[in-house]
Amino acid sequence: MIAGIFDGSRTTATYGEIVYPPGSTYGPLVQPTIELALVHSGAMSFWVDGTRCEAPAGSASLLLPGRRHRFAFAPGAETHHSWLHLWSTEGYPAPLLERLARLPRTIRLSSTLTREMHELLELGASRLPSRSEIEVLLTLRMIYQYVGEAELAQGLGTTYAGPVERALQHIDAHLGTPLDLDALAGAAAVSKSHLIRLFRDQLATTPARYLWSRRLQRGVELLEATGLSVSEIARRCGFQTSHHFSRRIREATGLPPTALRRRAGARGPQGESLDG
Repeated sequence: MIAGIFDGSRTTATYGEIVYPPGSTYGPLVQPTIELALVHSGAMSFWVDGTRCEAPAGSASLLLPGRRHRFAFAPGAETHHSWLHLWSTEGYPAPLLERLARLPRTIRLSSTLTREMHELLELGASRLPSRSEIEVLLTLRMIYQYVGEAELAQGLGTTYAGPVERALQHIDAHLGTPLDLDALAGAAAVSKSHLIRLFRDQLATTPARYLWSRRLQRGVELLEATGLSVSEIARRCGFQTSHHFSRRIREATGLPPTALRRRAGARGPQGESLDG
C-alpha cells in the first residue's frame, strides 16, 4: 500500500559501497533521505541529534530524513560499508516515517539484507532501460525487510539463533571463495559439531548442503538476470570449474546453464556454448 505511493517520476534510489580508512569521520549533516547503512567489517559510531549509536561489523542501521547525523569509523581498522538512499522529491508518506521512527536504529545484518544488497550492487552494471525503476523497487524491498526484521526482533525474536544467522551471513558474503566447515564454525563462533546440530534443528539440513544449495540458487539468479558468462558466474558462486557448475545446474533444473538463461529471456556473451 505505502510502496504504491512512490513512482519513478518522483522517487529515485542511489546506492554503493566504500571502505573508510581507520579513524575516518563524516559530517555533521542533516540527513536528506531514508537510508540504510550496512557495516560488513570494521565498525561505525554515529550520532542522531546528539545521541550516540553503535554499528559494529555485521549490523544494519536506519537513518531518517531531517535528523542531524555525525559519523566516526573504527580507529584501528578499515570499515567496509555499503549503503542505499531512497530519494523522494515530494516527501515520504507520514505512515511510513512514523513506522520507521518506532524501530531501533541498528539491527543485526541478516543474510537476506546482505543478499539483497549484492543484488542492488550488481544491478549497477546493468544497461536495462528499466534499471531506475528496479532500483527503487529493490531499495523499497530492503527498507521493508529492515522494518520486518526489526519489528520481529522487538516482538518475537529473530528468525534463527545467533550462530546460524552468523553462518548464513558469512555464506552469503563469501559465496565466491573457498568455504569449509572450519570457516563457518569460526564465523558462527561455535564448534563444528554444534553448528551441524543447529543447522539440522533450525534448517533441516547441514551447513555443507545449505552452502551448495545457496551457490546453485545464486547461480540460477545470475544466469537469469545478467549477461555474465557461465565461467564468470561459476567463479562468483564458488565453483572450481564451469563444467562442475554446469553439471550441478543441469542436475538441479534439468537444463544446461545457457538453455536456462535463454528460457528466462536473458542473453549471455556472444558465442557462448548452449551446453554451458
